[in-house]
Amino acid sequence: MALPSLLTYDVESEQGLSDVPPGLSLALEPRFPQDPAQDERLSALMGRYTTASLHGVAPAAFRSHVEGALGTIDAEIEGYAADEIHRQRDLSIRFHWGHDHDFGDFSVSGRMGRRHLTLMRNFMHAFPVDDATFAGRDVLDVGCWTGGTTLLLAALGARVTALEEVRKYARMAQYLLDSFGVPGRVLDHSLYALDAREAYDVIYVPGVIYHLSDPLLALRLLCNATRVGGCILVESEGINVAGALCRYEGSVLTHSGSQEELSRGGWNWYSPSPLALARLLWGAGFDDISIAWMDNRVYAHARKTCRSAITRAGLSRPDVP
Repeated sequence: MALPSLLTYDVESEQGLSDVPPGLSLALEPRFPQDPAQDERLSALMGRYTTASLHGVAPAAFRSHVEGALGTIDAEIEGYAADEIHRQRDLSIRFHWGHDHDFGDFSVSGRMGRRHLTLMRNFMHAFPVDDATFAGRDVLDVGCWTGGTTLLLAALGARVTALEEVRKYARMAQYLLDSFGVPGRVLDHSLYALDAREAYDVIYVPGVIYHLSDPLLALRLLCNATRVGGCILVESEGINVAGALCRYEGSVLTHSGSQEELSRGGWNWYSPSPLALARLLWGAGFDDISIAWMDNRVYAHARKTCRSAITRAGLSRPDVP
């Protein structure tokens, strides 16, 4: 069944079924509308991060640090043994910049281009999200790469903590925050090691869920890290089907066009359908869930309105709160 049939899906009549989380809202469009004014506004926010705004570091030294990292190969910093490197992804071994950034007297092109700006614009279009969602709030940026999204969230007024499991990227993101005098810290460990004692108002998770081998556990940990009344924003590769399904790729596929010396691909675990992502969020403890399928990606906004228990049967970590 094609996904657009969900446009007429009667959620209220199906609340007795486990297939649909109560109160689920689905919005399905083939494309997000263009919004040049919003694009320009978000781009202008990033314009504050240039070498003219550095704190405690000379422009030449800053440029040398950034450009000197590009393309470097380092598996040891990530803790990989020599006999397992061949099964790891290129992005964890070779340094790839995350998002495009114009630093004023030099620019860096990233693997994700200007996607951090596009995703923020899309979230603001699809859900009740605006600058006030982030301003003055404690925000966790999950999977920050080299810090493009982290800087954007800070420019929107958030008190940002970023999380990045690839240590080389976490260190660069922290370097950017420090260099521009932005308060914030970057955690250089796995999402699964998230400290349950810390809580946030907003959890921002773009392009991460389908890269996780245990998305339900990850979302539960993020739910535990969300304050009651807070929200989570998720964007992911997905699949265009009506049921609650996930496509499994695993770690053995090599993506087309990636046959480089160190490129190994195979980092997409479970790509969810819109309904599957909704059920994952609900099972993790979120409610008031809204899902948008646009531009061949699935977006979600959900709230934590109360503390709820999780089903423990078969849970990979039965001791998780």
